[in-house]
Amino acid sequence: MKEYQLNFREINKKHLSKIEEINRNRIPVCLIADGINDIGNLGMIFRLADALRIEKIFLYNIKDNFNFRLLKKKSRSTSNYVSYEIINEINQILLLKKNYKFVVLDKTNKSIDYSTFNPDFPLCLIIGSERFGVSEELIKYADASVHLPMFGVNTSINVASATAVILYDLVKKINKNGKFYDK
Repeated sequence: MKEYQLNFREINKKHLSKIEEINRNRIPVCLIADGINDIGNLGMIFRLADALRIEKIFLYNIKDNFNFRLLKKKSRSTSNYVSYEIINEINQILLLKKNYKFVVLDKTNKSIDYSTFNPDFPLCLIIGSERFGVSEELIKYADASVHLPMFGVNTSINVASATAVILYDLVKKINKNGKFYDK
């Protein structure tokens, strides 16, 4: 028989039970996407959140005319499976701080190399827009700040790419501590 790529139904024959199992076994990490209005980046972030079983994405400082239909397309429908919420007020963010350690992904005067970061869970990773990064409004509430070391001339990389590096590192650290595993 000729080799072929499996489709979604072939990979997930027990689709509903798979979704239920994923929802029961999410990792204790959420994201705050601060001012990220680029649909391509958000689509990729949703795909990452699905792949790594992130608890939830909070969309903060999002444009009023944001195109959620296009997000569904760019996220390859993972926005149907990843819980998300639009937050418009800083007091809503501060309520999250009661349950999560806030970790900013940005180059700040106090940020450390992500690879040396020893996380406490549950945590909320705060990521910012391409142009402005994480807002000062949110940086001041950080329990920690991490960055990716840059060895070239440029001082940053794409927000979705940086988020991928950090999230995969967090999952690796959770697995090392035996706090999460994929059945």
